[in-house]
Amino acid sequence: MPSRFAYAEALALCLVLGALPGCAHTKSTTSMALRIEVADADADADVYIDGHYVGQVRALGTPTLGAVELAAGIHRVEVRKAGRFPVQRTIKVDGDSPTEFVLTAELLTDPK
Repeated sequence: MPSRFAYAEALALCLVLGALPGCAHTKSTTSMALRIEVADADADADVYIDGHYVGQVRALGTPTLGAVELAAGIHRVEVRKAGRFPVQRTIKVDGDSPTEFVLTAELLTDPK
């Protein structure tokens, strides 16, 4: 008869292996399309996701680049333009998330 320790080891192993990609017991991942809306004058604003530059607002979502897809997890989206206050949002993507998130970024003038 296996000891309690053996059961605990087996449970721990299942939890670890279940978290590996490709495991039959992993929760299916999801993604979310990100759409950013700004005033026409701010279409040249830069977009950063999790600190990485992804392009200008006007280029994102075009047929050439396609939609920006956010993978499951928590992401920081930032829209920046010189002379304007940046807009930042934290977006959580999980199984309960909608398939699209629209970020309306009002880039206010920085009065410096």
